[in-house]
Formats: sequence, C-alpha cells, structure tokens
Amino acid sequence: MSAMVLQAVVIALVVAWSAWFALHRLLPVTTRRLQARLFAPLDRAGMPAWLRTLGARLQPKATTGASCGDGCSSCGGCSAAQARPDDAPIPLVFRPRPKAH
Repeated sequence: MSAMVLQAVVIALVVAWSAWFALHRLLPVTTRRLQARLFAPLDRAGMPAWLRTLGARLQPKATTGASCGDGCSSCGGCSAAQARPDDAPIPLVFRPRPKAH
C-alpha cells in the first residue's frame, strides 16, 4: 500500500510542477505576483532567520517595468530577428506538382 501512496505523491508533485511551469510560461506577470504574495509572509520581522532567508530566496526577482522575456510584448523588440513589419510583402512560391507516372 505504501508504494501506491508514494506513487500518488510523486505524480501529484509532477503535475503541480507542470502546472506551475505552464502558468509561468503563459502568464509570467500573474505568476510573479502570485509568487510574491505567497512568499512575502515568510520574509517578515519576527520570523526565524532561516525562514526569512528562504522567503527572500523564493521571492521573484524585481523587474523595472517591461523587459524581454516577461511576455508583455509591449515594446515589440523582444525578437528583432523574427520581427517583420506588418506591411512587408510575403513571398508566394508556386511549385509544380510532381508528375505521376
């Protein structure tokens, strides 16, 4: 029976980590706010030193406004190599079908 419990715990941890990773990739600003709210109480006066250190490490890194990689796409410059002006023509290439023999 303990093997089944261990298996369930491992699967639950993998699913929780996958959900957090997906949320972080799809909603980076929201997950940063959620992470700050969750771990802010650990980094308050009156807590043990080890708990304050843990809370400080788990806090998201501070950002100054929008930056590349945060998913906001407000500046339009995060991917200059892939960016193409909206009015740039897209080449249309016609290839003949191979002849069936």
